[in-house]
Amino acid sequence: MITVVGMGAGRGDLTLDGKEAIEHADKVVVKSALTCAAEAVAALRNDAIYCDDLYESMENFDRLNDAIIERLHSLGKNVVFCVVGDGSDDTTVQRMSDVKIIHGVSIHSATVGNRAVGGLTVYTAQEIVSADHILTVPTVVKCIDDKLIANEVQLRLSEAFDADTDVFFCGGNRVKHITLSELARQRYGYLTTAYILPKPLAERQVFDYYGCTDIMTILCGENGCPWDREQTHKSIAKNVIEEAYELADALEKEDIPHMVEELGDLLMQVIFHIEIAHRSGEFEAEDVYTTLCRKLIDRHPHVFGEVKAENSTESLGVWEQQKLKEHKINGTAQNVLDVPRGMSALMRCQKVSSRAAKGGYEFESLSQVADKVREELKEFLDAQESEREMEGGDLIFACASLLRLAGVDAETALLLSTEKFVRRVVECERLLADRGRSLLDMTAKEFDKLWKEAKGNVG
Repeated sequence: MITVVGMGAGRGDLTLDGKEAIEHADKVVVKSALTCAAEAVAALRNDAIYCDDLYESMENFDRLNDAIIERLHSLGKNVVFCVVGDGSDDTTVQRMSDVKIIHGVSIHSATVGNRAVGGLTVYTAQEIVSADHILTVPTVVKCIDDKLIANEVQLRLSEAFDADTDVFFCGGNRVKHITLSELARQRYGYLTTAYILPKPLAERQVFDYYGCTDIMTILCGENGCPWDREQTHKSIAKNVIEEAYELADALEKEDIPHMVEELGDLLMQVIFHIEIAHRSGEFEAEDVYTTLCRKLIDRHPHVFGEVKAENSTESLGVWEQQKLKEHKINGTAQNVLDVPRGMSALMRCQKVSSRAAKGGYEFESLSQVADKVREELKEFLDAQESEREMEGGDLIFACASLLRLAGVDAETALLLSTEKFVRRVVECERLLADRGRSLLDMTAKEFDKLWKEAKGNVG
């Protein structure tokens, strides 16, 4: 077994247990000769082995750590490995198994001091640079040993913290107060540590998902907003639809600022419903995340399993097959009944038509469905007043089927057409105002000319 001795942040930090382990070891390995650990070991024995040659020959830190571990295992059984800091927080030690650790003083102890708060997260500089997510929590970053890595650390921290967030910076024993924007302009060494404390919620400019949930919890809490506290799933149900349509409009217009805003508004509805459910004991946020992630994994067996899908068409087919299995749908009747009634009428019409087509309820060609449209148009025109609603629905259903068979999404097509009509009406009104005219005093011929002019101006 290899014994790890945490040497602390200075020569005087070595514990009595650590000193005894170094003195009685067959072999002593020091991670680097450039650290306080090397000075402390040299005062006890002169046969220590150093790993600086590996630092120079390895192309990345993963290879370096593996090479150090290989060297340690090659030296026999009674081996002591001396590292700066606590011992357990060293990146090489974290990759080792079956080790005994004699803990020392942590590198970041001087930086944190009496400022320690709950939820503290500790990284090495390399760890935070490669981390998947940076959370807005009290954070220690240690071993910031050069300007390049300091710049990368500052960039990653900027994902979660404002530029003027307080940072307590320590390059050895002296701690100074700086802001995050100043981090990359300091002097660095193997002991350099930064401690970042988040600003109060209401003062932040940079937020993550958890900031959103914290704000919603406050709004719905005892001292929160009276209106927010009164809402139920049903009372805000329509908001989801409204926000989804506003987002769709921003996406269609490729309006990036509004995309950002409307995505946030839609996300707020999700967070709001989760908070309502939490307060009433219906379900928790983790239930939503778990259900979503499980669905994504289960419906992508061509990614997470053994199923093959060579293109997007095959991928969609796999998704649909998995969906049918999940919903226990065994036939066309069940499949069309499974289409949600909360969709817009046109979208639901197209969904029902598409699912029925997969079960064999399909026209043979575009010309055949075009004939059906003409037939439904005639029936609508010939219908009694009491029948027009149903016949009008049949006509729209036939038109939606025609578009679906032609590969056109009916909902999108109608949105585009409506927007085009809106642009032309607005342009007509502008032309009329410029000319001091009113639509009411125009002849049919004049209106036709006006409409054509507006069409030419705005498309």
